[in-house]
Amino acid sequence: RARGNGPSYGRALAEALPCRSGAFDAVLLCLALEHVDAFEDVFREVARVLEPGGRFVLLLCHPLLQAPGSGWVDDRTVDEHYWRVGSYLADHVEIDEVAPGVHLRFVHRPLSRYVHAMGQSNLLIDDMEEPPPPPAMLRDVWAFPEASTIPRVLLVRARRIV
Repeated sequence: RARGNGPSYGRALAEALPCRSGAFDAVLLCLALEHVDAFEDVFREVARVLEPGGRFVLLLCHPLLQAPGSGWVDDRTVDEHYWRVGSYLADHVEIDEVAPGVHLRFVHRPLSRYVHAMGQSNLLIDDMEEPPPPPAMLRDVWAFPEASTIPRVLLVRARRIV
């Protein structure tokens, strides 16, 4: 909701937005859903606050490639570098210390749980992208030639259907 020439901001739980139904033509949810337990409720709220045909963009850590136990394996015995996919199908909660004394809860779920919950909330997926990691990450963090083939995030575009 815009006031004057700029946006206004509010703070609320994603599963209980203080907005009228159909208030928005677009909703962006960026790298937050992995930290919410009641993600199905979030999708219902997104659908509720979107006008019919409204657009929804979801960006999340790639569920397959960020599964617990996933990561680079540098096997010097056979001179191979590869990405190991960890336990993908099971839900998993992990608490990461992202800075000294700052802990962030991360919930892994398989992609099918997100897709089914979106469908049950009348959010129809139009497109999905798996962009490669940004050049700075490839240069500074992952020096393996194969690193550009392992996406870190998943981008989903959907719209509200009636």
